[in-house]
Amino acid sequence: MKQRVVITGLGVVAPGGVGVTEFREALEQGRSGIEHLAELEELDFRCQLGGVPRLTDELLKSNFSELERKR
Repeated sequence: MKQRVVITGLGVVAPGGVGVTEFREALEQGRSGIEHLAELEELDFRCQLGGVPRLTDELLKSNFSELERKR
């Protein structure tokens, strides 16, 4: 039995960029989004590198309820 898959949209939330266009530009320019995170240094983590997507309040509010944003 074959199962069909329908793609209804495309989105990206990644350290390199939020949104398909921004993410594609980061890839083309060789930007990974991985950087030194001061928060990890303050917590005395041995590894202080990581990637965190840059999310605006507007983007968060449009995609998550107030309860979800508090988690």
